[in-house]
Amino acid sequence: MNKIKKLNRILILSDSDLYGGASIAGYNLHQSLIRNGSQSLMIVNNKFSSDPTVIEKENNTKKWINNLIIGKWNFPFSYRIGIATRRIKSDFNEWYKSSLIEKHNLKQSSFFPILKFRPDIIHFNTGGGNNILDIRDIKILSKYYKIVFSLHDLWILSQSPPKVSYNNKKNAINYKYHQISQSKINFMAHSDWVYNNFSNTKRMKNFPINLIKYAIDINKFRAKDKTHIRQKLNISKNVFILMTTAVGIISNPYKDFNTLYKTYINILNNNKNLLLIVIGDKKSNFNSNHYLDKFLFINPERQSEELIEYYSCADLYIQSSNIETWGLAISEALSCGLPVIASSVGAIPEQVKGFNRGEPNDPLNSYPIGEANGLLFEKSNEKSLQEKIIWMLNNKRKMKLLGNNARSFAEKKLNIDHRVHKYIKYYNSL
Repeated sequence: MNKIKKLNRILILSDSDLYGGASIAGYNLHQSLIRNGSQSLMIVNNKFSSDPTVIEKENNTKKWINNLIIGKWNFPFSYRIGIATRRIKSDFNEWYKSSLIEKHNLKQSSFFPILKFRPDIIHFNTGGGNNILDIRDIKILSKYYKIVFSLHDLWILSQSPPKVSYNNKKNAINYKYHQISQSKINFMAHSDWVYNNFSNTKRMKNFPINLIKYAIDINKFRAKDKTHIRQKLNISKNVFILMTTAVGIISNPYKDFNTLYKTYINILNNNKNLLLIVIGDKKSNFNSNHYLDKFLFINPERQSEELIEYYSCADLYIQSSNIETWGLAISEALSCGLPVIASSVGAIPEQVKGFNRGEPNDPLNSYPIGEANGLLFEKSNEKSLQEKIIWMLNNKRKMKLLGNNARSFAEKKLNIDHRVHKYIKYYNSL
């Protein structure tokens, strides 16, 4: 086999490095490219890591807001002013997108950081229209650089992300299609589900698209000693711990925390020896007084050792989303050896292999115990979710087997260092 030639310079543009699944997927790729000998640089709107190879795009308004929120500028009501200003800015951006006023190019983009790096490939790693550059700027850059555009959602098809609801959807579709048709963009899907949606959209049939599935650093996301971690976190070894995670999970309608919450409360009525760890939101956003001691709200840094410790101390991972183009947290949970119960939506069945328990009329779960790593349920179905959680509680031995299979699946299918060579080969093919 011929050795794959490595490109010198790959530039990844993303909204963030460690905030949101799409951004984290891009950061995972960026790190793996560097580990495998490529020169990769990442430019983001919002930087959360201390990685010197990640550059934050200059944004004076954002810096002003952050200085108020973190207390760098401290005066009466400074925090509240910062929070209120951030909310107004966010609402304006969503209105700006939904109204298609962005067509009038109110924003001025700078290509200087890109020109300075002199990339061979520019990889737009973004979702929901949160592009670091406008779609017209991507069109301009595509005339001079090889452009890869990751499809982390279906925004490009005008299937809107949260908050964005186009006043004229047909106009939005026409506008995006017009810009894309004048561009040289190489689209990339990261799940069969997204690939098929894009390929089966009539207008998109003539645009190039490649499929490389998501992957993570399985050496980082590896279970630690559960007993030690629980002692450290002051959690009893006898408590059965469920875990779920997503950015702003309580208020995010796409994650459907409400279904999990109501299911969990019903189970607590008969079994108090449980704890639900909710990663990615604050307790102050939780408007309920029922069984408060049975919830633990945590917001650790993404990719951190603290996050891995919470995966390690849990017994079962739950994902009750209404839609997922993949589900990066599911990958992390599987890699840490956790069996997963998840809604059978989007691309989730591509990584959650539901165990066939011999139940009649259950087409979602068809894998034998030697291959299965969890259970699938119909979205928003509290009764089905409850039954499957209780089954796990009553079948600890089989649950352990599912957890072992979860780690094996991650080692075979989710290792970013095995996947990165496909990226490098694809980049070179352009």
